[in-house]
Amino acid sequence: MIAESGMRGLRFLVALLVVAWLGACGGGDEEAGEDAAPTPTVYPSPNGPASTDWVIRQDYGGYQLTYDCTTRTALQYSYTLGFDDGTVARPTSFKLDPTLPEGCGQQTTANSYAAAIYPGYDRGHLVSSNHMDYDADYILRANYMTNIVPQVATFNRNVWLDAENVAECYRDIAPVQVYGGVVYSDPSNDWFLASHGIRTPEHFWKAILTTDPATGAPKAIAWYIPNVEGLTGLDPYLVSIDELERLVGTSLVGITASPAVKAMKPATSWPLPAGCNYN
Repeated sequence: MIAESGMRGLRFLVALLVVAWLGACGGGDEEAGEDAAPTPTVYPSPNGPASTDWVIRQDYGGYQLTYDCTTRTALQYSYTLGFDDGTVARPTSFKLDPTLPEGCGQQTTANSYAAAIYPGYDRGHLVSSNHMDYDADYILRANYMTNIVPQVATFNRNVWLDAENVAECYRDIAPVQVYGGVVYSDPSNDWFLASHGIRTPEHFWKAILTTDPATGAPKAIAWYIPNVEGLTGLDPYLVSIDELERLVGTSLVGITASPAVKAMKPATSWPLPAGCNYN
């Protein structure tokens, strides 16, 4: 009989192969995120290998989410950005996601977290709406609550915005691949379970892959950032993709790259290029 530890490893390996296959088939036409109900796919759960969580990969056209229907939260997102020529205005309202398959849970309301019992949290975007401003449907979908989680307000408006701006600026130099997600590990700060049906993430992570236009060589940067008050910069939270995979799990990070790229860890966060328009 196979030991339980062996079974866990086998289940993880199967899930990893499924994730890799889906990543290779990722993307989709404009209608996929709005109308299609993707076939549910079992992924490793953040609650452990024995969890029965229902986790799917959902395509929104401009971006993709790995989404946990059981705990009502996205776990990972990914998308690719080219040169910024978008001018579509960000929607002023948030809405529940009409595209989830039947029976897949989501937050119970699109209301502000500020209206709940615990102050100081924003409806924080995983996929930046500013990155989707090249398409009216994509930027609308970025305001679905499946792309929103509780973010400490000062975190959302400072260091998380700084990380978003790195992708926003470097896309004008060469195409960028953006990956990111959330980590839940502490139930003591789950202020919004009663009001919204979602836990509060303890960490956010983001990775950006691109190429050096002068040499064509690949380059990568990643951060693993606590969702707390008082952060003043990105540099203390720099990690390599290798480190990120150890912290989050290789399958959930979902990045296919060479060992050399996964080992990259810049000494400082990439400076924003002069003249970058990140509005």
